[in-house]
Amino acid sequence: MLVEDHTLVRQLMAALVRDDLRLGLVADCRTVAEGVVACLREKPDLVVVDWMLPDGRGFDLVRRVGPFLPRTRWLFVSGNEQEHLVREAISLGVHGFVLKRSDVATLRHAVLEVLRGNTFYCPDSARLLVESLRSEATAVAGNLSDREREVLRGFARGENIKVIASRLKVSPKTVQNSLARLRDKLGEYEPAGLVRYAIKHGYVEEP
Repeated sequence: MLVEDHTLVRQLMAALVRDDLRLGLVADCRTVAEGVVACLREKPDLVVVDWMLPDGRGFDLVRRVGPFLPRTRWLFVSGNEQEHLVREAISLGVHGFVLKRSDVATLRHAVLEVLRGNTFYCPDSARLLVESLRSEATAVAGNLSDREREVLRGFARGENIKVIASRLKVSPKTVQNSLARLRDKLGEYEPAGLVRYAIKHGYVEEP
């Protein structure tokens, strides 16, 4: 099923689906509202959705009908190249994402991969995701004090509070306060989460 408000783009996609890939096209829609009705009626295997539609965002369609269509897979196309869109797509469980700057071969490959049960994010959307994660990591890391970094490093190595305090020549209470601030800044409130963060961002080598 296609949900795309630009007639020319929708017709080209339809030709790709029907004539090139030899797949059945059960519906092509222009709006979120039309997409909701068609999805619930047809229960398609795959929905190819434009991110921006006249009456809302393609993500709105996923939120409204996704819970009722557990077997339907979602592939988004977008001309908007913003990092947060890719992250939001992933958080919604979208299976594929292709930027409109991509060529037809990329879209064709994306359709086939998603139908096979795989995920496919085109190289440009993957790059946006990496840049988003890097920016976030840099912002968080820059917000940590030197002491907090050392406490995080020691904690991830398995040092207890007294050992960390002795090494840093501070009181155990100071270490406890630093750990509390780390949990708030990183949004990681479980010990395992702090350790994973430290390993992921290079504060300590993975065992």
